[in-house]
Amino acid sequence: MTVDTNIGTARKAYDRVEVPAPGGGTRSLTPNQFETLPLRERVSFLIEGTAQFFLDGRPISPSEAMRT
Repeated sequence: MTVDTNIGTARKAYDRVEVPAPGGGTRSLTPNQFETLPLRERVSFLIEGTAQFFLDGRPISPSEAMRT
């Protein structure tokens, strides 16, 4: 049996995501912050197309960002 020692250290497909802020405007989140949001909220951002994902400062598509 082999043990994967890299679990949890894989590089994310995105390094920042901007989502609508409750009072207007946007808020910038790390992948960890985004992934700890309630599932319903994350799915809403994706379905509504209001989440903007970035990798190394360049915008990427949500489908590319979700490949991890």
